[in-house]
Amino acid sequence: MDLDKKIFPTAEIMRVIDKLKKAEALSLIRPLAENNQYLMCSYAGTGVISPKWSVKIYAYSKNKKGHSMICTDTEVLNCFMADNFDFKPPALKLLKIDDAGWGFPLCGVMVGVTDEAVIHTDVVPVEFFQGENFAAKKYLKEYTERGLRLIGEKFGATPATHRVEICTGFVNKMLRDELRKLGFHVRVIEVKGMLQDGLEERFRQYVHTELATDIYYDPKEIARTDLPRKFNAVLEFGKKHFPLKLKTGWKSIGESPVS
Repeated sequence: MDLDKKIFPTAEIMRVIDKLKKAEALSLIRPLAENNQYLMCSYAGTGVISPKWSVKIYAYSKNKKGHSMICTDTEVLNCFMADNFDFKPPALKLLKIDDAGWGFPLCGVMVGVTDEAVIHTDVVPVEFFQGENFAAKKYLKEYTERGLRLIGEKFGATPATHRVEICTGFVNKMLRDELRKLGFHVRVIEVKGMLQDGLEERFRQYVHTELATDIYYDPKEIARTDLPRKFNAVLEFGKKHFPLKLKTGWKSIGESPVS
């Protein structure tokens, strides 16, 4: 079964739900109570898989002629469907991967990798978030290549020596998939601690070097109600002083209609 497709017939969805119930019985996932009449079921991972893992299955739609399903990482579902419920990580050294700058309207996006002793970073230049580069999603390939280079050149990691934990988020998806194709054991998590804090500080320094001003803000440190105001303030600053440093591919900034 292709778990990445958009629409599922009822028979396939019932097979998926049956496997989810088995995973729930093994305490690998937990049901979520949501007030949504169109939702058949919703689950999140436990600590064994990752609390950031989730799946939502929606009721049959006559217009779509099937059910829709949203999952943060279908590789977990593939394991369930194959009756593989062993999610104990292998006894290998651990690397963690995270990104910074994705939600910031100026400059590029940083990828960071750590072994919890040192952090190595690289930056996808802002040009990849502008015009045709953005429309063609070339930033994903560039981010992936830079991440793989850090893993191989800075840490000498192979599937036989290291396992990987990588943050959720669209910009990490291709890198996650490539690592799995190479044979790495990959777990999707919410990165916290040393890498998150260190990466945010390094991105702040990178922005300061690019713009000669300390304008970067960590979105995790800003109240949700204040984020639009902060974003717009930086956007206006960029339009006035650094138009070539803007991620103009975004709809909210305005050069390209492609999201």
